[in-house]
Amino acid sequence: MNKKVIEDYAKRGARCDVMKALTLLTQAYISQCGISLGVRTLIYCAAEPWQERLAWLDLPLSAMARKEPFVHMMPHITNEYAPEEYDDYDITAIENDELLRICLQETKIKEFDETTLEVICWGILKVIEDEDKQWLSEEIETKAPDGTILNGILERQNCSGTWMTMSSPYKDLSILKHELIRNPQELLLAGYNDYHRLRQMESKVRELYSVYLERISKLEKDSAWARHCVYRDVYGKLFEGMVLLEKSLMKEWWGLEIE
Repeated sequence: MNKKVIEDYAKRGARCDVMKALTLLTQAYISQCGISLGVRTLIYCAAEPWQERLAWLDLPLSAMARKEPFVHMMPHITNEYAPEEYDDYDITAIENDELLRICLQETKIKEFDETTLEVICWGILKVIEDEDKQWLSEEIETKAPDGTILNGILERQNCSGTWMTMSSPYKDLSILKHELIRNPQELLLAGYNDYHRLRQMESKVRELYSVYLERISKLEKDSAWARHCVYRDVYGKLFEGMVLLEKSLMKEWWGLEIE
């Protein structure tokens, strides 16, 4: 496979304005609805690094880009995307080698204009590059309002989520937010605050646990998804906005088993 062709396109594509790139990709995606699942998936995959590029900026759609999937953004990028018409079309899982093959094919048949091909190639190469270095190990430190020094390891930071592990004052405390948090110190502090918040919830958590068990016992069809829905219905409001993995802490602290 002549990957250099894709790399040459990508070098030019890197200079494109992020909103122009996302508009071109949305239009290209629309053109493939009902035409090609493979090319549609290629375009969607290529758009995700452009979305992350937008997420690091301070443009009108940047806040949305930090936490919403690209499909939710497309109607806001161009009014050509009509959700009632295009939301029914899906994408599929494609290995990197196949993405590169389809990408190279598109550069040969010239189905899209040159600028669109350039932003597709940049996005696809970025997908592959980021997959090779998706996990971080960056030390983070900040100070809580009460004077406590907080330390943690930033493990991942992208539009699908920001993950970190607090190392002090609480060891191996997992913290997760399903969005790109540009300032990881803020997330570390949120995890510290949620630790104390959860500690104070013991009586309420135990009270709801009996409700949870009763609801589980009455499930007509027992499945992981059904149990998750029960958990969400029982505990969702109580833990709303929490960045800790509270299920493991409920078991560790209070012996409550949540499936």
